[in-house]
Amino acid sequence: MLEAQRPLPYAAARSAARRWVDSYQPRGKLHPAVCTQCRAAEWQGQWRWNVELPDLAPVLCPACERTRDGAAAHTIELTGAMPPHWNTVRTLLGQVERDTIRDAPMERLMPLQVLDDRVVVRTTGKQIARRAVAALVRRWRHGLRLTFGADTTTIEWLDSGR
Repeated sequence: MLEAQRPLPYAAARSAARRWVDSYQPRGKLHPAVCTQCRAAEWQGQWRWNVELPDLAPVLCPACERTRDGAAAHTIELTGAMPPHWNTVRTLLGQVERDTIRDAPMERLMPLQVLDDRVVVRTTGKQIARRAVAALVRRWRHGLRLTFGADTTTIEWLDSGR
């Protein structure tokens, strides 16, 4: 019998994120390598941009693997009365991605899914998901209802009449 998942409070969601193990991260000793798609380089255990080292082994980085497989680390669902704010939301998500990817190349937004009743934002890491939710909350502070789950955060825009 399947149990219904109830939303996690904010503190429990943060605790679950700390215990989360990424199955796309390589196990064991890492060797210097460069991603064949995005050109990020793994050096001394960290993925970085613009590492100019000769003869790095070609690999596919964890973020590109996740995007290829469609396996999101976290999903943000945007629902409710959001359509009038869509351009601002898209711009804000782009800013968050640019700011995050500069320091953490493995934290990216996957292609957005625009459905009839919601927009699904999938990410390759938990950190960028947290930053995107925080940016949206800062922008529309009192006009949102948040529901935190282990792998999904739902943001509902409330009608201005409420």
